[in-house]
Amino acid sequence: MNNQIILKLLKEAEESLSGEQIASKLDVSRTAVWKVIDVFRSQGYVIEGVQNRGYRLVSEPYLFSEEAIRSRLSDDWSDLYIRCFETVTSTNLFARVAVGEGKIPCLIVTNGQTGGRGRRGKSFYSPPHVGLYFSLAFSWDREEPPSLLTTMAAVAICRVLERELGVRADVKWVNDIFIDGKKVGGILTEAIAQRDLSDEKAIVIGVGLNLERPEQGYPAELREKVGALSDALDHTNMCIDGTAFAKDEEGNLTFNRNVLVAMMINELTCIMSELPGRDYLDEYRERCFIIDREVVLDDGRTIVPTGISDDGALTYCDADGKIREITSGEISLVSF
Repeated sequence: MNNQIILKLLKEAEESLSGEQIASKLDVSRTAVWKVIDVFRSQGYVIEGVQNRGYRLVSEPYLFSEEAIRSRLSDDWSDLYIRCFETVTSTNLFARVAVGEGKIPCLIVTNGQTGGRGRRGKSFYSPPHVGLYFSLAFSWDREEPPSLLTTMAAVAICRVLERELGVRADVKWVNDIFIDGKKVGGILTEAIAQRDLSDEKAIVIGVGLNLERPEQGYPAELREKVGALSDALDHTNMCIDGTAFAKDEEGNLTFNRNVLVAMMINELTCIMSELPGRDYLDEYRERCFIIDREVVLDDGRTIVPTGISDDGALTYCDADGKIREITSGEISLVSF
């Protein structure tokens, strides 16, 4: 735990912190502090050490790091079990296994997936090192339906992308993130039973986000429909104090995946804390670009959605003028 506290102190410091200052706060020796700093440097953190001035955090690693994620999470997640992987089959699958072992709440993050999943068993293309893939699992004993969590996660993701990277993100009901008419991300929410707790459910929210285009491009069946966040970045509107990105020596943009994951989880936490209030749904409705446009349901019917209910269902008028709701399923735009 000292490691996380030291990292947090370095991030929050406006100037260099001496080893003595850090040691005093934690009631440890300066040698112990130096050893922790040395561990951070071995993980890719650039920490400047100047004699008689102390330590200053210059930059963070951009590969996934448990310490880097945890140090930026709100206190609501102090007991979060975090595992970082180079490649997994599916983060949702790994999260389900962790929950089955009693490790809850938990966060699984990876640089790539070999069997990424979308809704209704569809695959989610997850090539390594160009995307953001993570699953967050936690207990859910509230009255609100778990299906609402997909809409909460969608709003949280859109807010972070807009605030930190200056891009406008929209939603295709119920779980797809779009930018400039291209799908750049998806959300898969699953409810599972907890071990030894038959009456309490666990929620697993899986997020996949395309940050950059893979070098070999997207598979032929995806090229016209899928995009990447880097395609749409408005460099003039990005947060000038942002920590979610950086530029290398050649001026290329590099995403800080650790920061993005933490920001999205913190934003989701803020939305959940407002329950039973559902004001966030107004923002979801405003971002949902399929309203008043013809869409095709997975059963072949064509409808024109009229709105989103307070439970996150898609509403439309049937042939008799009655308002109907769709709570699950897949839709596609007639022109898409």
